[in-house]
Amino acid sequence: MERKEEGQILGSSSDQSWVLSSLEHDQLVRAKKHHIPRRHLKGPELVVLWGLRIYLLFMMAVVLYQVWIAAH
Repeated sequence: MERKEEGQILGSSSDQSWVLSSLEHDQLVRAKKHHIPRRHLKGPELVVLWGLRIYLLFMMAVVLYQVWIAAH
């Protein structure tokens, strides 16, 4: 069963791969492009992400310090 919706073709995987392989580059990009909405994060997820950001900044400072020490 196939359904066409804004340039998307849904069907068996062999049919879909054949269609995708026959498209030109700009048509292929348009066929694969679909909007994924932003996810609203909750408290624990935000804490983990901010922790990773702080860790990244700390490690960048450590690397810059090591490069500066090695240069002198």
